[in-house]
Amino acid sequence: MNIAFRQTMRHHPVTKAILHPLITLGGLLALLLLIFFGTLYQADHGLYEAQHRFFGYGLLLGGWFPMPGASTVLWVLSIQVAVTMLCVLPLVWKKAGLWIVHGGLLLLLVGGFITQMMSQESQLTLAEGETGHFTTAYHEWEAAFWKTHGDTNEVLAWGEDALRPGKMLDLTPYPVKLTVEQYLGNAEAFTDRISGGKLPFINASGIAYIEARKPEKEVTANAPGLIATLSEQGRPDRKILLYGLEDKPLMLQLGGEWVFCQLRRKHYPLPFSLRLNKFVRDLHPGTEIAKSYESYADLQDGLSSRSVKIWMNNPLRYRGYTLFQASFGQDPKGLTSTFATVTNPGRVLPYVSSLMVFGGMLLHFIIRFVGYVKRTARK
Repeated sequence: MNIAFRQTMRHHPVTKAILHPLITLGGLLALLLLIFFGTLYQADHGLYEAQHRFFGYGLLLGGWFPMPGASTVLWVLSIQVAVTMLCVLPLVWKKAGLWIVHGGLLLLLVGGFITQMMSQESQLTLAEGETGHFTTAYHEWEAAFWKTHGDTNEVLAWGEDALRPGKMLDLTPYPVKLTVEQYLGNAEAFTDRISGGKLPFINASGIAYIEARKPEKEVTANAPGLIATLSEQGRPDRKILLYGLEDKPLMLQLGGEWVFCQLRRKHYPLPFSLRLNKFVRDLHPGTEIAKSYESYADLQDGLSSRSVKIWMNNPLRYRGYTLFQASFGQDPKGLTSTFATVTNPGRVLPYVSSLMVFGGMLLHFIIRFVGYVKRTARK
């Protein structure tokens, strides 16, 4: 970069404004307050709500005091670091350590943004003998329609953003339109026994109506409800009701084909499959409390297959996915094993940036120390 240009930009009013120490101090103080109040907020409203409110791009404290979210603050600090590198740091080898340190800090901030925008957390629960081809979200839901062809499902699905009242969805290849009448983020369902035997909606579980409920402290405990109208040429409109806690899908005839539909936690396809062969848990003597538990599985990817063991603090890492042994449960099929599944394109960036900051500080210290030794020898 041209030295004259850097000198000009260094003394430019905009550059001075961006690099003003009060912005840096204010940003660090804002992060301190956000972490403090976000931790307090989490106690009453849950982790997800605290992350969404305090660590996004904007929030309103107390209903009247505006304050930027942590993501906004981090972007401001990132711009400061970038401008410092472009306009302030001298282009000399004696400052190489400082260049590496600032590069590491910028990489750390960018890595945090990548993690926030692109990472995906979900879970996979299997009983012995079962094979998983997809994971399920913790707190995101979707309305899914599918038909089965042997071992394959042909699926149409819409996330919560598309389930706004009045929204019309096209169910192509079926000659059907679905109009959302009502979508509740958290609802309670009531059966026909309470409603006097009347069923105004088509439903798989005998649910007659749903009522809105206050969102739960832990967002994973919310159970949404959907009421929608199916319009198909040549037959009367049909009103359906789907509820998040239903354990079986609704079966409908659409365009002469039998199709399943369900309001379910969002599914994420895996580029491989995992078959659970055996689950082992070791209990503390005389109790039902697990001391450790581990899963023995077959990892299938195309024509290749291998046996894997996943246990506490020893996850499976494969093709950008990390599967942790998270918990276990019991269902009619027996013991089940649950894997917390994470995919994060920016996973290695914090490690690289930490090494850069450490290496840059070490290099800067060495350069300064060598200079000090030379000056002392000349004296």
